[in-house]
Amino acid sequence: MIRTSRLKIGLFLLLVVLCLPQAASSGLKPLQRVTWAEDISWAAVLDRANLGDDRPILIHFYATWCGPCKLLEAMVYNEAAVVEELADVVTFKVDIEKSKYAALVDRFGITLLPTLLWCTPGGQEVDRFTGYVSAQEFLDHMRRFRTGTDTYLDISKMVAAHPQDPVLLLDLARRNHQRGYNKRSEVLYRRLLNLRDQATVSLINQALLGIARLAHERGDTTEARILARQAAAGCQPAGAESRAVILAVAGFQEDLGDHEGARETYRLIVQQDDHDVAALTGFARTTAVLCEELEEASRLALRAVILSDEDPAAMGTLADCYYRRGLYRKALRWIEKSVTRNPDQQGYQRQRDLYEEALARDPHGLLGVMKSPG
Repeated sequence: MIRTSRLKIGLFLLLVVLCLPQAASSGLKPLQRVTWAEDISWAAVLDRANLGDDRPILIHFYATWCGPCKLLEAMVYNEAAVVEELADVVTFKVDIEKSKYAALVDRFGITLLPTLLWCTPGGQEVDRFTGYVSAQEFLDHMRRFRTGTDTYLDISKMVAAHPQDPVLLLDLARRNHQRGYNKRSEVLYRRLLNLRDQATVSLINQALLGIARLAHERGDTTEARILARQAAAGCQPAGAESRAVILAVAGFQEDLGDHEGARETYRLIVQQDDHDVAALTGFARTTAVLCEELEEASRLALRAVILSDEDPAAMGTLADCYYRRGLYRKALRWIEKSVTRNPDQQGYQRQRDLYEEALARDPHGLLGVMKSPG
């Protein structure tokens, strides 16, 4: 499914877009703008790029209903510096809803709008970016693409030259995944797994997590859970890099609904560092969902609250632990603090309403462990 990469567009910016036709009809001198080739074939674009001096290609994938695409037109493509930067570039605009471009959209795996794709004169992708950016950010992207450093094509060439480099394999696997090239991505992740003697434990577990994400995307939840648990079991969370990996694994397990697995992953971190607020909160949160070890969950959640200087999310987790133990008044005290700290978070307000109802229904907490409010 094609979707925009920014869901909220400022009212002011939208008004600017809507006013463009009025400005054009008022007799004012038209602004200098990027000139796009439209409604021509990909073959014709390649011919233009290879006519005389070879010129790079910039493709703007868009749709008529795409707000951020319109913002690029209104706020970026009329900037003199942008027009100058693209003077020697074949600029090609593709409406993804036109059937004649379906093969091109599929070839480049376009799933977000807008997507800006920089290609060689021969049509090979160098790199891309998605979403609305300012004129300066746009120029930064263009200049980075021109230098060819740290680009998709650059990393691809480096992997071809050094196929046994675990760091490069992981980088390229992730870039392919971001582009929707899932088969290529999985092949690279599995190549990395075959280099266990050369790769660090952290790299191996990142590869396992990457394959788990791919399995989840194709609907194989069972394989995703198994792979995530393997990644968690292989992690040694002492170092900063490994800590980040294992926290990512735990978060993914929660997304899968594998609360048992996530709890054990968070427990592993807490056992090695009981000052890790994210792990303390994660253990309490998943344990509360399971309605097990609630006293321990409350203790660790309280520790997270203290260490985080009363972070609203940590207090919300502590409140949930008390709620599930039937300690509704304590739950209300802590969730009130979360609401005060973050009044715009409606989830905290819903928790408060739920706890007030529970207190009215069961003032002495005699019903025991409560089920998940969600």
